[in-house]
Amino acid sequence: MFKFIRRFNHARLLDENRADILTLLSGLNPDHSYEERVEALKKIMNWIRQPVIVPNGATPDHFQARNIRFKFILQFLERHPDHAKVFINSFQEITHRGMAVRLYCLTGIPENTGFINELTDRVIQRILPPTFREKDLAEIFKIVFTEDEDAIWFEQNAMEIIPPLKELFNKHDISYEGLKLDQNDALVVLGSQVASLGISKNIRRHLGKRQISESSFIKLAMAINRLEPDSTILDEISRCRINLLDVRENIEASGVSVELIYLLEKIDALLNRIEMILYLRHSSYEHDQIYIISRFIGKLIRDELMSLGVKDYIRQNLHMLTRKIVERAGDKGDTYIAHTLAERRDLFIAASWAGVLTAFTAVIKFWIGLGNLALFFEGFFFFINYAVGFLLMQYWHLALSSKQPAYTASALSKKFENFLLTKELSEVVLEVRKVNYSQFLASFANLLLVVPVIIALDWGWKLATGEHIVSQQIASDIIAKHNPFTSLTIPFAFLTGILLWVSSVIAGWTENWIVFRNIPILIKENSVLKNLFGKEKTAQMANGLPSMMAGVAGNLSIAFLLASPIILGKITGIPLDIRHVTLAAGTITLALTGMEWQLSDWPIAVNMIISVLSIGVLNFGVSFYCAIRMAALARNVNPKYLKIIFKFAFKLRRPGRIKQIPTNNEH
Repeated sequence: MFKFIRRFNHARLLDENRADILTLLSGLNPDHSYEERVEALKKIMNWIRQPVIVPNGATPDHFQARNIRFKFILQFLERHPDHAKVFINSFQEITHRGMAVRLYCLTGIPENTGFINELTDRVIQRILPPTFREKDLAEIFKIVFTEDEDAIWFEQNAMEIIPPLKELFNKHDISYEGLKLDQNDALVVLGSQVASLGISKNIRRHLGKRQISESSFIKLAMAINRLEPDSTILDEISRCRINLLDVRENIEASGVSVELIYLLEKIDALLNRIEMILYLRHSSYEHDQIYIISRFIGKLIRDELMSLGVKDYIRQNLHMLTRKIVERAGDKGDTYIAHTLAERRDLFIAASWAGVLTAFTAVIKFWIGLGNLALFFEGFFFFINYAVGFLLMQYWHLALSSKQPAYTASALSKKFENFLLTKELSEVVLEVRKVNYSQFLASFANLLLVVPVIIALDWGWKLATGEHIVSQQIASDIIAKHNPFTSLTIPFAFLTGILLWVSSVIAGWTENWIVFRNIPILIKENSVLKNLFGKEKTAQMANGLPSMMAGVAGNLSIAFLLASPIILGKITGIPLDIRHVTLAAGTITLALTGMEWQLSDWPIAVNMIISVLSIGVLNFGVSFYCAIRMAALARNVNPKYLKIIFKFAFKLRRPGRIKQIPTNNEH
């Protein structure tokens, strides 16, 4: 969308871009306002970007055309001293002392202190036109250089751009002293920012108990302020990078937050910028100096363009958090994958009892819906009904098939890591096959018990009251609502699959949050709890807390997500509902037991069997696909290789070796 807006604006200004150079240079007249002169510089750069048509000759490529137009400007200035003087005065105005500090130390580097603030700022900048925050070189740079090709042009054609410009400036006795002094000021600013961020709480807690005065981040700032040799500053930068690596390694064992990742990325960017300025101000040979200047300008352009990106910024900062969420959800997924005969038997028994419990949940759900309660209370009791059922399943270690896919797909994340290292598909494919078999076994056990238990409950109710739980009229409505061909059962089942995956994400995030906040350690060190339960019992509680609370959060979230759609649908008038395979099987069984059966009604039974199977496939397929895509993203596995994995997973032959496994970072 943002690219479309930029192209629209570019097409709208096409007539201005086609203007002659005399008109464009006249926009730099000192009688014009500062904003008008900056706009003139932007138009000149747009003019340079335009292609060049050579009569009766080979048309130059994109960058050759820029060189031709740039050379033409220099020749024009050489032949017209008055316009050259205006151009030189404009250059002197924007490069005097203090104008380049922000360009050196802030261009392309996030200025906000948090992930959300930075994201909001980027979105606003992409939507609204650029404005002048401050009248300095950084703002001009941002407005004039707006394309990645500008960076490539500077880097690949440095000898065609910088020497002619230097010759022009030397001819008019232009001084670069202000730009050089601004480099020193920029280093001081960058060093202070590194020190401030490096001693923040989120960084220090992952570096162990070190004195702040011994921090390499503080020492780096002190070295810059004392004007110590560049070699000393570079040594301190190396120590800072080692500390950042220590933080990242500690993250693997503890929790992670978006704010922490944002801090790490920002500190790394600040260190890179310090190094670039050091190399820029101490290049000894002219050729090397031209090369470094061109690379520096190109880097600034790319960093500034990246600082406006929204999608890449979100992916970069959420990558590690996604990985930790997937890994923690995957730890639970391992319990749902049956590897041995004994594990398959245990899974079948756990799923069977889950089917029994779901039968009671389905009956209670029907009675709540029959009560014609106010919408709030109807939704609230739906939530309580689901929550009690799911929490009892967690407490009794039962297995509901529809909750498995998202967790088992997350368990594959660890296999993806080996997949990237060995290029061997067999381990991943075999794990997918085990997941599919475990899912089939749990689904079969759920349905095998939920149907007869529902029938038994209905018979017991009829013996007690003389009537079925569901009247014949309501039974007909239920059958109609679950018809896969004439109702919205298929999209509702699709939606339910997404909600099941979301609940696994919430569970993984909750466990990560608990670990990141050091809550288990706080519990272990709590004197009140140790006096009440003893040191050993308190430690057991603390160690089991993250997993237990993650399960509670996942169950409560899925209970809320399953109860919400139908209430939201009634409030908004939008047809919304859920189709959970085990609950749907129980509800359909209630309806079928309430009907007066005749031999000619067999197509209804077949139709409902198709409905349950369709719901089950969509619940499993959608939640599993979302989770495995998230797992692939967390491990930087290209999504197209998921097709290969599933292709071999449903075949009997053993997969071979892949020659190359690209990651999501490859273009």
